[in-house]
Amino acid sequence: MTSIMWADIAREVVIVQGDDAQTFLHSQLANDIASLAVGASIHSLLLEPTGHVAALVRVVRHEDTVFTLDVDAGFADAVIVRLQRFVLRAKVTMRRSDWVVRAFRGPGVVSDIGVGAGRAVPYWGSTEEIDVVGDASLLPSIGENTEPERIDYVRADARWPKLGVDILVGDIPGTTGVLLVAVSFTKGCYPGQELVERMDSRGTTAPVVVRALSREGLGVGARVMENDQSVGTVTSIGSRTALARIARTSTIGEPLV
Repeated sequence: MTSIMWADIAREVVIVQGDDAQTFLHSQLANDIASLAVGASIHSLLLEPTGHVAALVRVVRHEDTVFTLDVDAGFADAVIVRLQRFVLRAKVTMRRSDWVVRAFRGPGVVSDIGVGAGRAVPYWGSTEEIDVVGDASLLPSIGENTEPERIDYVRADARWPKLGVDILVGDIPGTTGVLLVAVSFTKGCYPGQELVERMDSRGTTAPVVVRALSREGLGVGARVMENDQSVGTVTSIGSRTALARIARTSTIGEPLV
């Protein structure tokens, strides 16, 4: 990239608010929400009580009692249904919002956008990538307005998986490749924790793992071959990197982080 580009990308936004919003989210998500400061963001897996993946979400804290969860398009309603099962007496409400996720990519763009409400880390963290979650009419729009597909290429090159494409609902958490940034191994209990902790303590690998490969010669849907055997399928491509779901018996590819 030689200049800043931006687009409103295909993500859905759920607003979670109320006096108990932080403690409720901390009790339900796999990552540490209790220490999330106003103006900060964090990625987290949302698991079923069985430990299987319900969603990969990003949590942004806008105010003391106002949070957003943004998720890949098509999954917001399922996130709400999953969370509402455990609300019980908590003082918290949640709803789909018409807020957007505006993605900015380019050299120095984090400092160019600056601090403010709704700023969110898109992937692993860098100075060239930032998202802003909020009312579209109030969001910045510096740089070139581009197609969301170009932002998706950057995502794949950054080795960040997409829900419903690289990660599937029902996957084992170890499949996702994002445990290091989407799970806390020191927080208290949450639904699905037992499977995560058991696999980690035993050093067990999921049957299928999302891994990164050189994109050369590959397209979405291509079979990944090793010793004349199919060991996986390409699920996303960037300009130079492909993401694929690879069998744990294979040595092909690299971890996402």
